[in-house]
Amino acid sequence: MRDVVPEGMVNAAWNGLPQTLAVRGSVTMPQTPNGSLIVGYFNQSQQNNAGRLAITSGGSDPTILPVPALARMISILTANWQANNLTLTNISVNAATPILVQAYGPGIPGMQPGPLTIGTPVQLAMRQAVQGTTTPNWMQLGFSASTSNLEVVAVVGGPQDQSGNNAYVIALNAPGGDTGPPPLPAPPAGFFATAAGNRYALPFNWGAASVYVVNLSPQTAAPVTALLQSL
Repeated sequence: MRDVVPEGMVNAAWNGLPQTLAVRGSVTMPQTPNGSLIVGYFNQSQQNNAGRLAITSGGSDPTILPVPALARMISILTANWQANNLTLTNISVNAATPILVQAYGPGIPGMQPGPLTIGTPVQLAMRQAVQGTTTPNWMQLGFSASTSNLEVVAVVGGPQDQSGNNAYVIALNAPGGDTGPPPLPAPPAGFFATAAGNRYALPFNWGAASVYVVNLSPQTAAPVTALLQSL
């Protein structure tokens, strides 16, 4: 069972490991990376209780996120909190609405990544991560699934964009079809791209750099195959 933060209590030294927040329970990461951090959150209530999660960082106003009831897929927030602290608080209305939270990214203790080797396919089960090193030329990360079920993967690596982001969340078998950078239609909030089919390729040239990949698919999804190739 995941560690539980009881009602009204705060874990002020959260390091990203999975924690279940009772209503009015909180976790605080004293300092986030100065780069993209992926936060996953999941409503564990067995009842039809919609949840709410409040997020604060530094002196910013709270961001309130809905946490869907009876979902079987983790919700995802990706942001760069610029090395500020980060606090997550369960502010759900019904007391029987525990929310699981976990952080993902390079060096985050909650997820120990396996190796990602150039030219070697690797299968990722749900919430499994891998990390490898790119070479200073054009490369490609390819993702494929063996079923038509929705799959979600996240990649962290490369230079930051103007907003400070260097994470890419991608969906396979997406009901909304193909979306992504222009000329494709804009992707859903929080996503870099979605694919109507069961394959997606992300080309990039990041020099010699570390790249991190994690599978954030629904509980019922099959494993995703990831392949890092030099072009």
